[in-house]
Amino acid sequence: MSAVVRLSTDDIAPRDRFAVWREALFQTHFNVDIEPISDGPFRGQATVRALPGLRLLSGKSSPATYRRNHKRVIRDDVVLSFGRGVRHVSAQANGREATVEAGDAFLLPCGGCASIQVPEEGEFTSLRLPRAALASNVIDLHDAYCRRIPRETPALILLKRYLALLEWETDALADSTLQHSAVTHMYDLLAKTLGATRDAAALADGRGVRAARLKMIKGDIARHLTEARLSVHTVAARNGVSPRYVQRLFDDEGSTFTEYVMAQRLERAHRLLTDPELSDRTLTAIAYAAGFNDLSHFQRRFRRRYGATPSEIKASVRVNSLPQRSCL
Repeated sequence: MSAVVRLSTDDIAPRDRFAVWREALFQTHFNVDIEPISDGPFRGQATVRALPGLRLLSGKSSPATYRRNHKRVIRDDVVLSFGRGVRHVSAQANGREATVEAGDAFLLPCGGCASIQVPEEGEFTSLRLPRAALASNVIDLHDAYCRRIPRETPALILLKRYLALLEWETDALADSTLQHSAVTHMYDLLAKTLGATRDAAALADGRGVRAARLKMIKGDIARHLTEARLSVHTVAARNGVSPRYVQRLFDDEGSTFTEYVMAQRLERAHRLLTDPELSDRTLTAIAYAAGFNDLSHFQRRFRRRYGATPSEIKASVRVNSLPQRSCL
């Protein structure tokens, strides 16, 4: 099951903040020791989400050095990390040293000494998973340790977008089946990011990457649903793929881009019409808020979908929301 732990030092006395941050979060969940870099008051915020075979950590903190030694190693895991807002981060592991810039990523093994120095406050994200989940799917996993992964790497960009969507869809991750699917997609994206073998790349392209792309595109549609010019071409351009590729993703679901957009707009209109707090809105306003710019077209499609006109739905909600008289 998905488990979430959240920690903020804002609610902790300044003298105790660093100790709680180190012991309750990093030593407990990641077997890492920390040393502050600056002398100012320490501040940190973090969210840890545990999924089957994957642990996600995201947050921000004051400048610090994070170290792991052999004595603290418990599992043969690997950690992929990247940050935002930090100009550079230095990482050391297996006799290598790498300096990465904002948005770049790097992979470290948990089975050895490693250190990360974050010289300024900034946001960070880390994914911890069993090394065995990647070992057979990456061309040379050992060679990937402590190497800079440029932020413009396509698979890394897609992985970040996928993680951002999961941040907003916490309710969906309550389902164990969806949890396993999400983890599989992230495994595939990680393999592609690090350099997947030919077979693993083919599998990822047909499974995890395509599923993640479709999720990104559906999220893009949801954010721009009210735009009159929403089209397969505009969505494809924003996601860096071709319109034909977007169409194929929906074809695999037995639908089309146009059908999906129409269904989403009708569902939004139905939600607005059945909300008693919005009973004073006109049909024109609701149609526009759902992405329709033609009222008659909206009414025809709505009746075909729900078997009633928007006016009938709106009237029934108004009647049901009236206070009931008691008969004595």
